[in-house]
Amino acid sequence: MMQPSRPVVLVVDDGPKNIKLMEGILVPAGYTVISANNGAMALQMSQDALPDLILLDVMMPGMDGFTVCQQLKDNEKTRHLPVIFVTARDDMEAETRCFALGAVDFIAKPVNMPVVLARVKMHLAMERQRRGLEGMFEDVIEFAPDAFVLCDNQGIVRRINRRAEQLFGYSREDLVGRSVAVLMPLRLTTGSSLACLRRDGSEFPADINVSPLETHHGSLVMAVVRDVTDRQKAERSLAESRGQLRQLVTQNEAVREVERKHLAREVHDELGQLLTGLRMEMSLLEMRFGAENPGLADKVQGMKSLLDRAIQGVRHVVTNLRPTALDMGLIAALESVCTEFTQRTGIACVFHTVEQAVDLDEARAVVVFRIVQESLTNVARHACARHVSVTLGRVGNALGVEVRDDGRGFDPHVAAAVTSFGLLGMRERAHGLGGRLDIISSPGNGVVVGLTIPFDTTTGRSEP
Repeated sequence: MMQPSRPVVLVVDDGPKNIKLMEGILVPAGYTVISANNGAMALQMSQDALPDLILLDVMMPGMDGFTVCQQLKDNEKTRHLPVIFVTARDDMEAETRCFALGAVDFIAKPVNMPVVLARVKMHLAMERQRRGLEGMFEDVIEFAPDAFVLCDNQGIVRRINRRAEQLFGYSREDLVGRSVAVLMPLRLTTGSSLACLRRDGSEFPADINVSPLETHHGSLVMAVVRDVTDRQKAERSLAESRGQLRQLVTQNEAVREVERKHLAREVHDELGQLLTGLRMEMSLLEMRFGAENPGLADKVQGMKSLLDRAIQGVRHVVTNLRPTALDMGLIAALESVCTEFTQRTGIACVFHTVEQAVDLDEARAVVVFRIVQESLTNVARHACARHVSVTLGRVGNALGVEVRDDGRGFDPHVAAAVTSFGLLGMRERAHGLGGRLDIISSPGNGVVVGLTIPFDTTTGRSEP
């Protein structure tokens, strides 16, 4: 069974006795000791052997320990090596400078054997833990589902993971050392959508998250690249489905309005005329025989009252199916619905407009009327309002309608969590004609329903 390798400690000191002392302390404790008696030798051995820990003297001829430490930290290959200064200088200035240069600890001479062993053991354990975490982090990056591209500050690729190889079609050997522009050209990343290039020249859309990364190899830039081709296809498909659904809703509403109009005409022409004729016959019956038979007159009068109620019911049904006021224009229809609302609920409803007439096609006029009608129905059911105003006017190249009440209001966020097909239907009707419906409310502050329907900018008429 292979035994774990002994940790290697590099002792740098110009005094042979000090080196022997450190060997006598560390070797029996299970460490391998290598030594250098000057700064230049220490730098060379650090690069060649890459020891686990360096014990570095400060005061040495030629190159002192401060300079050695600085050059170790400037070298990408050795900057991660932990350095403990071991020196006869125990002043605060020297200790402060040691830590400023990146040393992990400071031991004053003459050394205490238990202290040296404890410090060496602690820092080697910390270094093993750090390397283990770095290895785990490297595994996370290597096997991540997204592509990782690490570059230096000049945009030169220093490392990629396995997913980046698969996504871009480059091997690590082909890509490391090249400009990141071969993957993410600036001409492709200046727009609202980001695009990347594969090795074969094909493009693909991507989400790219860029963040700085401080490492033992210096400052790098980490780009996390995710191919969003499938997501964009799904989004386009979803948008197309939504558009088709809205077209279907608009078409269904148009068909329903046609059916309502036809049904209203049938009810008005057939049933209305029949009831009106029947009432005229009752009046003739009363005129011819009422004087001779008082009991018959009373009976006829009762039947006429029932017929009047039936005629009124027919008129109400016809109005709900197809407001006759729409035949006189949208403004007349809105005035009529506001008046009827006040009579029915007792809530004051005032209609405001400065327009003399609004030239809308029938489909849009019906949508505007139905949304106002639905808004007033919601006020009657839920608002507990005392006043309602309906305002109509032009807003640029669009027709704007606002229904405002002083009722108890509601929290839109709470309402959004509850399925409300009434509000959803209103929004879909507006959107189906290229319009927009906004609902503004808060508890205690009433509700404002704002509808905007665009006009055709060339003719002044709404789009068909």
